[in-house]
Amino acid sequence: MQMPIRQDWSQGCADAHLRAMRRAPRSDLARLACSYDWSAHPEPVLGWVMAQRRIELAVALTVFLRGAPERFNYMPKRDVPPQHEAEARLLDNICLRINSGYYLPGARVPAADVARIEKWLAAQKDDRSEGTGGRWILEEAIVERVLIQAGAPAEATDNRLDTAALRRGRLFALLAPLLRRRA
Repeated sequence: MQMPIRQDWSQGCADAHLRAMRRAPRSDLARLACSYDWSAHPEPVLGWVMAQRRIELAVALTVFLRGAPERFNYMPKRDVPPQHEAEARLLDNICLRINSGYYLPGARVPAADVARIEKWLAAQKDDRSEGTGGRWILEEAIVERVLIQAGAPAEATDNRLDTAALRRGRLFALLAPLLRRRA
């Protein structure tokens, strides 16, 4: 049995971190991404990880939240400090992929992140009622899938992908459990 990789992200350059991620077994990649230090080299390292196929939505949301998007959410792009522009671009990309259904359902969101996601969605709803909005607006229909899964008992949650739905498209695969529930 292979031992999980442990990584100290406070040491090394962006190339070394990227090599570590690329060499990591698939089974460790999500855990490494969720533990990555955003003060190190997030754009090249997490940018590569978050562009990989088979990354799950729960992982994407955790990585997104670990990037502390609230720091820049209501700040115009031109006002983002130059030293944080790469982080903001990475958050842009993760948000776009979340909203497009790029990330797959499957893993459960850590309990600590559920409250943050719910708070984020509540703030979006308040913004909408006031006629405003932040930079990153998460698609509620997609994120709701993860929240429903987080509220279900672990043994009742089916983490397998619906392969027939996946053949119809990633977004359909993501929303298929919600569509079945409403039927």
